Amino acid sequence: MEKIKTPKIKICGITKESEAEYLNEFFVDYAGFVFYEKSKRNVSLKKAEKIFGYLDQYIKKVAVTVSPDIEMIEMLNDSDFDIIQIHKEVAPKVLEKAKKPVWRAVNISGASDIQSMTAVFDEKSRGQDKDDREKGITGILIDAADFGSGKSFDWIGAKETLNLDRRWRGMDFILAGGLNPGNVAEGIRIFEPDIVDVSSGVEGEAGKDREKIKQFVYKVQRVDYRD
Repeated sequence: MEKIKTPKIKICGITKESEAEYLNEFFVDYAGFVFYEKSKRNVSLKKAEKIFGYLDQYIKKVAVTVSPDIEMIEMLNDSDFDIIQIHKEVAPKVLEKAKKPVWRAVNISGASDIQSMTAVFDEKSRGQDKDDREKGITGILIDAADFGSGKSFDWIGAKETLNLDRRWRGMDFILAGGLNPGNVAEGIRIFEPDIVDVSSGVEGEAGKDREKIKQFVYKVQRVDYRD
């Protein structure tokens, strides 16, 4: 059996001070704050910064955006966020303005989307791999087609391409999309990500659930071997 590196953990969609305290309690590595008005987890910068005061200093703060404009990037540049996560459109001018590390989110539903996605990082066809790294992209986040839905993509269909054709080597690989305490161990064994990202999978009726976060962290920390 082959030993697997334990990935770091990001809990996304933080909206309350009490949720920050759950992250502290279970030594989570990243806290994600959503800046997208269509999301039920949307927060203002003022609210996010208030929650920052309840987070332990070692927890890195991730601003989750959707097709951000330069104004939003400049606002985040002046904030205490550590990382900017971008879904959908990633305009070159936006990357040029970003003064913080960027995680580029790619939303997929199956193997065909994975193959299209890898073309973005194909030096021969686009010449973007090196350029993206120079522009501050430090991580690639793989998510389901409908991000924030709690649904996963076709893991089996995507397995070979993601594991064998990582043209973004040298960047962090963040696995998202429908993770929960019941399936995260399988996701780790299949993809061996650097970071696992969960939101709805650790929620109850009133936001993030302490017991579900506890179980999620427990499962992640105990995935030691792949057959």
